[in-house]
Amino acid sequence: MSSNVKAKPQTFSSGGLYGTATTNKNGTTYNPSNFEKQLVGMTTQYIPQYLQQLVNPTYDSEVFKAQTTQRNRLANQSFENNLINPLSQRGLTRGSSVNQMSNQFANKLADLEVDAMANEDSRNAGILNNLFSYYQVPYEMMMGMSDFSNKQYQSAVQNAMMQNKINNDALGGWAQSLGNMSVSGTGKNNNSSGMGWGGLVGTGLGYALGGPAGASVGSVFGNQLGNLWK
Repeated sequence: MSSNVKAKPQTFSSGGLYGTATTNKNGTTYNPSNFEKQLVGMTTQYIPQYLQQLVNPTYDSEVFKAQTTQRNRLANQSFENNLINPLSQRGLTRGSSVNQMSNQFANKLADLEVDAMANEDSRNAGILNNLFSYYQVPYEMMMGMSDFSNKQYQSAVQNAMMQNKINNDALGGWAQSLGNMSVSGTGKNNNSSGMGWGGLVGTGLGYALGGPAGASVGSVFGNQLGNLWK
């Protein structure tokens, strides 16, 4: 790209929901919103914690402890109300029978504990998966908004290059006409040169004041000057 071509930096914003991306000649920078900063901060804080629980589980979360307490309470209550108490009322609770039933109950409770640990592993894996998904959201927004900002800047560069070409072509035509005038001579007796000179002056003035549209108006004004030069 020519060093003479200058395009304004382009900023793309989501309206405050997420951050803003700004692109200039040096590249694209992204300024995240406070929400994005908090989201990334929280996910990066908890991801290692749940990852550690999958690698080396301790089963010491408040959720697991509460579930274990509730499960044991209900199991003991069910064992007493539905088995021990009815047998006791009938005088059928001999020592050996109670011990056998207690052992079976303990084995069943151990099986429930193993199932609960597997459920806790699944719960941790689900939370970890969600955390990674949440962590990815700001990145995807940053990439998408940066892409929009970059496209806007590239469009601005193309427009600047086109405008630069228009200006250079106009100046080149002006210089060529001035050169022709120096060869053929100027003055009131040279009608065509007078009109050409006036048109070039008007076109140059128009570009200075208003770009291509101004050049068109300036050209008409210059031709009037040329007519006066006759």
